[in-house]
Amino acid sequence: MSRRRSRPTRRSPRPPYAGMLPWLLGLPARLHVRWLLIATVMTLAMGAYLHVLLTAPPMPPEQAPNSGPGVAQAAPAPH
Repeated sequence: MSRRRSRPTRRSPRPPYAGMLPWLLGLPARLHVRWLLIATVMTLAMGAYLHVLLTAPPMPPEQAPNSGPGVAQAAPAPH
């Protein structure tokens, strides 16, 4: 025998104490554009990183990071 609830439960769209930020963060989900937003943000981040990589000045050989104790060190450049 199945039991029925006396009153159907209703979910309110937002609690009254929630502000604008939770509403804005939930907007892509309500508009069904989650994956589009994720792909756009990822593309912008990758583009910014590529821009930094392409426009960075080259590292001088004297300041190259040390690779470890097993790697032979090059002779210092004469001054």
